[in-house]
Amino acid sequence: MTNYLDIRTLSLASGIIYLFLSISMIYISANQKTFKGFNQWTVASLFNFSGLVLISSRNTLPDFFTIVMANGLMFSFIALITSGLVSFVGRKPRIRLYITLLGILFLAIIFFTYVYPSVKARIVIFSGLFAYLSLYNAVFCYQKIPMLLQQKNWFLFWVFLIPGLWWAFRALYTLLIETVILDLMQASIVQGLTFLIGIGSAITLYMGLAILNSQRLKRELQKALEEVKTLRGIIPICTSCKKIRDDRGYWNQLESYVRAHSEAEFTHSLCPECQAKLYPK
Repeated sequence: MTNYLDIRTLSLASGIIYLFLSISMIYISANQKTFKGFNQWTVASLFNFSGLVLISSRNTLPDFFTIVMANGLMFSFIALITSGLVSFVGRKPRIRLYITLLGILFLAIIFFTYVYPSVKARIVIFSGLFAYLSLYNAVFCYQKIPMLLQQKNWFLFWVFLIPGLWWAFRALYTLLIETVILDLMQASIVQGLTFLIGIGSAITLYMGLAILNSQRLKRELQKALEEVKTLRGIIPICTSCKKIRDDRGYWNQLESYVRAHSEAEFTHSLCPECQAKLYPK
């Protein structure tokens, strides 16, 4: 594999990018309204940062940290992203499913690290599970986000779909075509490209999540403005009793009409002229 696709360097660079992305998410959360699920996306970024840094320490730290913990942290990242999306639209996340998938991953990684060492098997299992949740998120964005925002978010849909397809391809390529992998750090160009694609995916993913939060904020603002009732235009009013005709042709008391079309409330009193006329003494 060529030097510019060195996996150790790419994994460390990816981790640093996720760290900066988490800082950006914290800044957004501190300076504008965010919705349920946003904090999970922030924590997810920190998890992936930790996992990628551990991978870059492969052959330096014990395998438990650089293989088992690293894979667990990175899978927790996509599980938290999924859980945050579900929470964002007001649904209950499937926590048991995520924990079950994480448990399966941990058992498989431990088995193929200590019992029957196989880098290929670890890559296939991790990539398959990661692809499953990524593609699930793409479908979720396509189906559920428009129900919340009254518009589609194609950017976020493609941000999940393209990496999801790549992870699925990586799993199949590693299983069917890849030769024996003795060390991830010395693996083929496809494995290196995975980390390179991951860098682009990280930036576009968090751009998409920030845009999603802004879209919902804009939608709520529009909804609030639609609910604010104002009086505009020419209002037909009776010259005698001062009743006002509404758009359905009914005549309403002035107070009733203004109350129904604005936020105003009335308190009654008498002006000096009426007071002198009605109560001369």
